[in-house]
Amino acid sequence: MGRPDPDRNRGTMSDSYYLGCDLGGTSLRVGAVSSTGELLGDVLSVPTGREFGPDQLKAQMETLTHRVRRTLSDSHWRGVGFGTAGVIHEDGPLTHADNLPRLCGHSLRPLLEDSLGCPVVVENDARCFVLAESRFGAVRGCRNLLGATLGTGIGSGLMINGKLLRGVSSQAGEVCHVPYKGRHLEYFLSVEGLLRAFAAAGGTPEGQDGARLAELARAGSAPALAAWRAYGEDVAALCEFVVALVEPEAIVLGGSLAQAHDLFHDVITARLGARRTRVVYAQLGPKAGVIGAAVLAMPKERARAYRRSGSLTAMPPREALKVKSGGVL
Repeated sequence: MGRPDPDRNRGTMSDSYYLGCDLGGTSLRVGAVSSTGELLGDVLSVPTGREFGPDQLKAQMETLTHRVRRTLSDSHWRGVGFGTAGVIHEDGPLTHADNLPRLCGHSLRPLLEDSLGCPVVVENDARCFVLAESRFGAVRGCRNLLGATLGTGIGSGLMINGKLLRGVSSQAGEVCHVPYKGRHLEYFLSVEGLLRAFAAAGGTPEGQDGARLAELARAGSAPALAAWRAYGEDVAALCEFVVALVEPEAIVLGGSLAQAHDLFHDVITARLGARRTRVVYAQLGPKAGVIGAAVLAMPKERARAYRRSGSLTAMPPREALKVKSGGVL
């Protein structure tokens, strides 16, 4: 049986690691991360989906974390961070996780702590993305930034003066519902929005996705090129909104659709003109969620990331680190 040990100092810090967990509508991913942001071994993954509920989450977390620890038997672990889609209310239930309906209404932190027998820090996955890229990725060292993941929908998080902004209901920085063209931004900046632009330009969207439209555009398809240009205009509108509101040092874009930035970045550059805010693209790729979740478990990084004390800033006292009898960790 093991437990996270914040005081143990066997060997060097390279002998220790943090567990990062990333829960989304299609998969649950768990990996070990060093204090310098490096993945130690493979990221393990299991499918989730709309029927994925509390019992499945507890069982899979026990299994995956146990498997990760078995591969790193010579190292000791120092904490667990957990990022999830949806809105995480401090010490409250998960809400607005449309692709994980059976988990909505459940408080994930006590559920996970009961399963793993140790303290767990829980946060929205987009804020984990911001933490990962600001600490170890494309915007390392930036203290004022917005990070957005572009894919099935939009996830976003805002960092001001080095602190993650959560807001009174834990939804600060979420730009998906900003009104735009009689709709909202996510309507246009999702995969479905891209496909609608493709259809409007004369393409046939059935059977297509973002990756395929990128291939078509690079091959010279006029409807695909027009769709990506329209998409770029909408991304530029998002960037202009953020710059007007907070004028951060950088806006970092990630997610599956951002991988096609060669097809729309020039539109953003033209729209932003001489603005000092940089628009850059994520470096950490799919592993950003796991790395950012692990950052949550790093005491110094967690203290840097949050404005005030509370469930997300302070781990329980040493006595609370005892693992329940018979726990898998």
